[in-house]
Amino acid sequence: MDKQVIYAAFATLGFALVYNVKGKNLLFATIGGGIGWMVYLMVFDVTSNSIALSSLAGSIAITFYSELVSRIAKIPTIAMLIPALIPLVPGGGVYFTILSLVQSDFPNALKYGMEALTTSLSLTIGILTVSTFNQIIVQIIITIKKYRRHKPNK
Repeated sequence: MDKQVIYAAFATLGFALVYNVKGKNLLFATIGGGIGWMVYLMVFDVTSNSIALSSLAGSIAITFYSELVSRIAKIPTIAMLIPALIPLVPGGGVYFTILSLVQSDFPNALKYGMEALTTSLSLTIGILTVSTFNQIIVQIIITIKKYRRHKPNK
């Protein structure tokens, strides 16, 4: 597990360089990728090898981390989120789906395709859930601050 987390962090580092992330943000993105993969592996072990639930938990952890760090470092969330999600992207599943289709192995193509689709949907749901709750919380805080500023004195 330790080696896999380090490899995921280095994969994140590579993609962060490709996406032109610079300076301390590079370190933040790399840590995010490692955290996401660590959560993925922990949930994978607990859920008896459920890729969909593991991907959901990993994307929730990465998105939460990205939202938090982006607020602290005053940088766009997307600069952390995209590189950190790379280790969770189901590239192998898509590859094996296409390979099975080319070889006319339709049952395996369906199996790999459904696995890649559920993994992608899990990633999307995790991102949307955390981002939506974050926006709701921010709007509540803004509303409370406006109310306190404009509160009539008695």
